[in-house]
Amino acid sequence: MEVILEPGVYHLTATSFVDSTCGNCENPSEQVPATFGLRIRGSRIKITGPEKRTAVIYTHAGYGLYFEDCQDCLIENVTITGGQRDPDGRATDAAIVVKNSVVTIQNTRIINNLGDSLLVVKNVVGIMGICGREGSKMKILHNEIIRNSWDGIALYRDAEAIIKNNLIDGVDKARGAQVGGGRGVGIGLTWNSKAEVRNNLVRRYWKGIGIFVDAEATVEGNIIEDILTWGIALWDADKGKPVGRIRKNVIYKTGACGASITRSASGKQPGYFSFNVLVQTAQNPRYDDPDYYCFQCALALHAVPKNFQIANNLFFNNRRATTDLPDYDMPEKEFVKALQPLLHEIKQNSLMSKSEFLKDLPLNHED
Repeated sequence: MEVILEPGVYHLTATSFVDSTCGNCENPSEQVPATFGLRIRGSRIKITGPEKRTAVIYTHAGYGLYFEDCQDCLIENVTITGGQRDPDGRATDAAIVVKNSVVTIQNTRIINNLGDSLLVVKNVVGIMGICGREGSKMKILHNEIIRNSWDGIALYRDAEAIIKNNLIDGVDKARGAQVGGGRGVGIGLTWNSKAEVRNNLVRRYWKGIGIFVDAEATVEGNIIEDILTWGIALWDADKGKPVGRIRKNVIYKTGACGASITRSASGKQPGYFSFNVLVQTAQNPRYDDPDYYCFQCALALHAVPKNFQIANNLFFNNRRATTDLPDYDMPEKEFVKALQPLLHEIKQNSLMSKSEFLKDLPLNHED
């Protein structure tokens, strides 16, 4: 079945329902009241709009477009906006929610899903761009996820995704009780989710890319920039064994640490942190106390398994809160020279031309 949307504005009517499971609760069997704008079920369902994404869908709901039990489905070339935050903070509100489904999401524009300011302040959680729930297998490709009030992309229990070439921009860098875009994590992977996260531009968010609890991810070739707190975090939550293969990412301009590694448990192949670039991290003295987020330096090593490899990373012009924290910074000429191969790779991706890192720093040639 193929649904072709012509250019225009489409308003959905919210439908109340009870989600049979809770995506981000300690007890996943909890039932959660929520709303959806459109529930999509079946197989080989394709929803497509014009290439310029001039079909604009106002969902007026918590779970905007809700793919449930939808196999080999596709949504592309549409703009999704106007989500409304559900009153129950357990509801995994997002412009697109995928549960027990195989879905490709490509070339969409997910923008200004903010919700009622009073509900967002009350619940803390807002509206995500894309949420992968249990049993979801997703390809998330070439989307613009802009100014939404919670995580750009979040994967919860038993969710899997390939996440490539997306712009995830919070715009407002809102945090805490503030209402606006960029609250939450640019890309958050938690519980036992699995993902390939490659060549995305994540910027102007509260937090960058997180691998939490028992999640497993390859995080490669991303630029994470202008972040209020940390850029990349591998965090076991005192109970898990997250696996992070973190390679060739740029972390630029963070308020807290550039990256943090926290995994106390040993195990086979816990991952690595290699060939990454960290510039102007740990800039905000507000987060100098490590109790906020992490040791206030470029690379905060809280708990690192012996077989977790850390090697060949580049550091320049970073800050540290105290002199007893590590200083990995390189001299500028040495840094610029070492950066060139990765810089060449980055420039092959047209998405990265929007990056503040490339625009701000005179690092495009050897001195």
